[in-house]
Amino acid sequence: MTGPTLAAILNAVGALVTALVISFEAGWKLTFIVLCFTPLMVFTGIVQGQSLAKAGQKKTGTTNAEEGGKFATQAIENIRTVVALHQEGYFITKYRRAFDDDFRHAMVTLHYQAAGNAIANAMMSFIQAAAFGYGSVLVQNKEMEFQDVFRVYAVVTFAAMSFGRSASMVPNYSKGKASAIRIMELNNKASKIDPDDPKGLILSEVTGNIEFRDIRFRYPARPKLRILRHFNLTCANNVTTALVGPSGSGKSTSVALLQRWYDPLTGSVLIDGHDIKTLNISWLRSILGLVQQEPVLFNLSIRENIAYGVINKVITQEEIEIAAKKSNIHETIITLPQGYETLAGAKGGQLSGGQKQRIAIARALIRNPKILLLDEATSALDNTSEKIVQEALDTARTGRTTLTIAHRLSTIRGSEKIAVVDVGKIKEQGSHDELLLKRGIYYKLTMAQERPDNSKNV
Repeated sequence: MTGPTLAAILNAVGALVTALVISFEAGWKLTFIVLCFTPLMVFTGIVQGQSLAKAGQKKTGTTNAEEGGKFATQAIENIRTVVALHQEGYFITKYRRAFDDDFRHAMVTLHYQAAGNAIANAMMSFIQAAAFGYGSVLVQNKEMEFQDVFRVYAVVTFAAMSFGRSASMVPNYSKGKASAIRIMELNNKASKIDPDDPKGLILSEVTGNIEFRDIRFRYPARPKLRILRHFNLTCANNVTTALVGPSGSGKSTSVALLQRWYDPLTGSVLIDGHDIKTLNISWLRSILGLVQQEPVLFNLSIRENIAYGVINKVITQEEIEIAAKKSNIHETIITLPQGYETLAGAKGGQLSGGQKQRIAIARALIRNPKILLLDEATSALDNTSEKIVQEALDTARTGRTTLTIAHRLSTIRGSEKIAVVDVGKIKEQGSHDELLLKRGIYYKLTMAQERPDNSKNV
C-alpha cells in the first residue's frame, strides 16, 4: 500500500470521529437515525471504491497495449525475416487484436463503474429521504433547528462515504505488504559474485597461465543436469588451446567460469596459480577479451562500439583505429559515408555478420587483454567472411594466451593444443596430428566433418 493510500484511510477514520462529535452536538436523535444507515453508507462507499478499482485494474503482468508493442517491435527489428516469410498480415492482425482486447477490457470496466455509481446513488437517495423525513419531524416538534438537520446529515454522510471508499483499499494492504517484503528481500539479497566488490587481489604482472582443476558444475536454473564433472585442463601462456566436442558437452561453460559469471560447485579455476575467487572481479574481467559466436553491438557509432571495450579510460581515435586495423575492419570502415561515426543499428543490423564479428574483435583487442576467449567466433559466418575473420583472429592471438571453442575443426588445426570435451570431461588432449593418430573422438569428429553430409555439431 502506498503512502497516499494509507494517509487516505487514516484521514477517513479521523473524519468519522470528528463527524460523530459534531453531529451529536447538533442533534443526537437524528444522529442516531442516520447512524442506523451508516453500514449502508459504508457499503455504498465500498461499492464506489470497488468500481473505481475495477476501472483502474489491469491484467496481471503486461497490458494488452504492451503486448501489441512487443509485436510491433519484433516485426520492425526482424523486418527482413517478416518480409521473406510474407508474414506482414500476421503481425498486423496480432497487433490489432492486442488493442481490441484493451478496448473490450475498457468497456467492461466502464460498465462496472457505471453500475457501481448507480447503486451508490440509489442508496444515497434512499438514505437522504429517510434522514430528511425524520429531520422534518424534529423541526416541527422544535427539537432541532432547520440548519442542524443539514449539518448532521452532511457530516455523517461525508464521513461514512469517505470511510467506505477507504475501506475498499484495506484488502490491498496485505497484498502491498507482501509485495514490499519480497522487493526488500530481493534488494537486500547480496550477489555471490559482485562485480563492484573492491576486494580481491590485483596482480602486478600476468603471464596468462590458466588451470581448471577438478571442476564440477551445474547451472543454478538446471540443478539436476551435470555440465562439468572432474574437468581438468591447463592452458599455457602465449599458447592457443582449443576446445572441441559435441554440443552440450560443457565447452562454453568453461569460458563462463573463467569470467566468473558462475562459480564451480567444487574445484578451482586458477590464473597464474591464483584461484580467481581471490582476485578482484573487475580487474579479472579487464584482462580477458571475449569474442562470442553472435556479437552484440549497440545502436551507437562504430567508434563508440569499439571504445566500449575499455572502462575508466578515455580512448583516442588513434587507439580505436589501431584495434580496427588488427581486426581487419579499418579499411571497410573508412569506405563508409560517415566512417567511424556510422551507426551500427539495432543489434548491428546495418552491418554484415563478418563486419560485426571484426568490430567485436576490435572491441576485445582495444583493452589489450592478456587472455583471449573465442567462443565459436566464426561458426555463424560464410566461408568468405570466415577467412577474413580468421585472419584477424590469428593476428589477435599473437602474444596472448588464447582459449578458443571451435565448431569447425578446420579453424583450430594450427592450435598448439586441442582438448576434446565429452559429457563434461576432457577425454583427449594433444595437437591435431597427435589426436588423429589416436583414432578416438577427435578423429571421428574430423572424419564426420570431412564427409559431404558434415552436419554434426562439434
